[in-house]
Amino acid sequence: MKYQAENAISSFFYYMWNTWSEEECKAVYGDMHRHFWEKWCQMTDKGVFGAAERFYAELTDRYREKLAERAVSLYDGKSSRKQPEESQILVCASCGSMEIEIQAWIDANTNEFHSDVDEDSDSRWCGECESHTDFCHKDEFKKVMDGWWSSLASKQKDMIFNLAETGYSPDNKPQESEYGTADGWWNGLDYDRKRKIYNEYNPDNEE
Repeated sequence: MKYQAENAISSFFYYMWNTWSEEECKAVYGDMHRHFWEKWCQMTDKGVFGAAERFYAELTDRYREKLAERAVSLYDGKSSRKQPEESQILVCASCGSMEIEIQAWIDANTNEFHSDVDEDSDSRWCGECESHTDFCHKDEFKKVMDGWWSSLASKQKDMIFNLAETGYSPDNKPQESEYGTADGWWNGLDYDRKRKIYNEYNPDNEE
């Protein structure tokens, strides 16, 4: 399979963070998967951050190629061809954005791994927050948002519901809507809309 180097790098990191598992190892390396999975586990013993780079550095060119081809077959750069489970997707623990990065030292000419960075929040970055941050999984962040919504008083829910739907807050009862209630409205929102509401109206999440 032929692919562009820059897309292969992006695909590789996205694949290793979001999809790599023992089953994927078997899909890539077949009967030899136990050997490679053991090698992977040895790399994670030193810390999960940087494990992908360390694992790649331990492989010969032949097995690097197999891994890269698998990554590109599932992901084309940042464009996902196969949606991973939400429990596998990492997001910013502060705002829930998937616009996140982790640092690694890569040779600009050969694209070869040189070294990883320290395993702390300073090596992780959220492009939306424009700051160093921690990561969590998408399904965990959804639970955080739903927990926040459940903790609100009915009056607060109605206020947010109407501000988001009509642009103003009523003095008494909420405006009529196809959603019926504020809870019904919230439950009907997709992840991105919930995230927008959460980040806008949650005072504990303000910078």
